[in-house]
Amino acid sequence: MGEKRTVIYKLERHKWPDEIEAEKKARRRKLALVCSCLLFFVAGFFVAKGTQGTVVSGEASAEMEKLESVYAILNEDWYFGKDIDDLSSVLLEKAISAMAFSETDPHTYYMSQEDAQNFSSSLEGTFVGIGIQFYQNSQGQYVVSAVFENSPAQQAGIQRGDLLISVMGQECSSLSSGKIQELLALSEDETAQIVIERGGQQQTISVQPAVVDNTVAAYVEDGYGYVVLSSFAENSGADMQSALQRIRDAGETKIILDLRDNGGGYLRSALDIAACFLPQGTTVFQSENRAGERTTYQVSDERTQVTFDQIIILMNENTASASEVLISALDENLGDQVIMVGNTTYGKGTMQTSVPFSDGTSLKYTTAQWFSSQGKQINGVGITPDVEVSLDEARSIGMPDYSEEISVSPDSVAAIARPVQVYLRFLGYDADRSDEYFSAASSQALAQFQRDQGLEADGIIDNETASALANAASVYWNEHEDELDTQMRKAVDIINGREAI
Repeated sequence: MGEKRTVIYKLERHKWPDEIEAEKKARRRKLALVCSCLLFFVAGFFVAKGTQGTVVSGEASAEMEKLESVYAILNEDWYFGKDIDDLSSVLLEKAISAMAFSETDPHTYYMSQEDAQNFSSSLEGTFVGIGIQFYQNSQGQYVVSAVFENSPAQQAGIQRGDLLISVMGQECSSLSSGKIQELLALSEDETAQIVIERGGQQQTISVQPAVVDNTVAAYVEDGYGYVVLSSFAENSGADMQSALQRIRDAGETKIILDLRDNGGGYLRSALDIAACFLPQGTTVFQSENRAGERTTYQVSDERTQVTFDQIIILMNENTASASEVLISALDENLGDQVIMVGNTTYGKGTMQTSVPFSDGTSLKYTTAQWFSSQGKQINGVGITPDVEVSLDEARSIGMPDYSEEISVSPDSVAAIARPVQVYLRFLGYDADRSDEYFSAASSQALAQFQRDQGLEADGIIDNETASALANAASVYWNEHEDELDTQMRKAVDIINGREAI
């Protein structure tokens, strides 16, 4: 008898005609979206060009046919397409993303469902909680570093610098920061029981969580008010009004407005906040659309001006967009009352809008460029401070994202070597470089850090060491902020008349 031969048949589920037609309709709808986006970017400019518009419209139609042909070929005949799940959607998503990409405009792009949701959430600026931030110091104590304006924590009397002793009956010294956050993640109908320590005295505080705006934190200091604005969200204007009035009611006539690392937010929020500093009718900025037409924007009529004799603005290279709108408006309209301290700002002088689609995705694109109230260009230029002061690089460098295991030996080049060596020098270790080359001397310095932290002292950069190093640098900054924050120190010197401008 001949050798038995086994034949394997691939079993496939054959789709019903109505299923096939439904899928085709879904793909056509997605392809129509691609085509409409392409027409928006390619042909829109020629709408008002008379007879030229007819010619270009025909060319655009030919491009649409080519796009459909390329899509059909790749979707039906591309060999490697068999290895990609939901190939038609992948092709269409890539086509849309590619159309929205521009090297000259990094702020125009297509957002997936997840990206669109994250972007929207980042602008909300609210959460349900008690309204504090805290960090763990080198002694293992948890220290309150920020109390947000109008938050339950502020109303309950919690202050910046308080020590968290226990939360919900559990000693904080035995808890991770994540566990403390979990214990405080209560609903609005629950009550948080917290024991704090201030000046060596402990007290128990009951706090009921509520919706909190986490963009404004303000403090009354000796001789001035200090306001931190982290972004321009929906409720930032109301909280800014409250914070400024509270500082003024305390008798302070000078403030430090901290806009460092504030990347912007809603421009309408910038108009709202500007109204807290400027009189009604004041121009905040101008915008210019694609046709070259300019529009002037004035302060919101929903806020009331709170006057100060002196406003010191802290800013850095990450201060951008709506922050630059506010800075330029205060500088140009209040004159010598405003002094800017820090570094030149980012220089984002463009305005964007988002168009949501029914599937949860969104197109964010630039609609205009904005200029200062006096017509000065900010985009690509930024705003130069009156007093240039830089912080240690360790304050802003940050560790790169690493999702995989890393292992960097001495005498090699890696992106993570730069922050590692910067952090080592910041912490007082003898790293001899601060670039992406990981030297033998820096490896020896890292080995000493590893010994001090109880880690394997092999002088090799790995995930555990990188995480420990970033955490140590953060703790060191928090514990020595009064000394290390040279920008804030300069602002206080100016406020107190110890620095001539």
